[in-house]
Amino acid sequence: MDKKIKAKEALVSDAIRQLTPMSQDELFIRRFEQGDADDVWHLHRAASEGGARGPEGAWEDDLRNISEVYIRSGGDFLTAHISSKLIAMGGLEPADSDVVQLKRMRVHPAFRRQGFGRRLLHELELRAVTLGFKWVALDTTMIQVGAQKLYETAGYVRCKEGRLHGYSVIFYEKRLADEGEARLNR
Repeated sequence: MDKKIKAKEALVSDAIRQLTPMSQDELFIRRFEQGDADDVWHLHRAASEGGARGPEGAWEDDLRNISEVYIRSGGDFLTAHISSKLIAMGGLEPADSDVVQLKRMRVHPAFRRQGFGRRLLHELELRAVTLGFKWVALDTTMIQVGAQKLYETAGYVRCKEGRLHGYSVIFYEKRLADEGEARLNR
């Protein structure tokens, strides 16, 4: 990894860690704006440390083109801020007319276990319903136990296990609307 990028990530992480724990009232969630691009990248890398963080590669290209991949495709990408600091993010990428994939859900390590991820997840689900989706599908790695607990306590159901980008993953789904449709076929 480029030393300048790694140094900037370390400075951003240190600055965020110095913030005192915040309340839910101080969290502001909004749609991604182009000016967020660098902060999104740094949050992605910082939040992946010690978990599912591999070398930079094509598997991260969606984060270099968020507007096209998520927003213009009919999904969305939300960012969560305290003051001017980006502390969490998540995207919705349409899979088909009924199913949206939850992707790039990240919470900065200094802000985990404070309810910010749960609040962002709720906002993403509300946005998916507004966009007309009936199901949310997602995957998370086996080593991300905190993410597994978040999704399972939010009503997501484990569908299967598999491998993605060299990681063992769990696939989840959640029904957003009651219209008598069958579960996703995977």
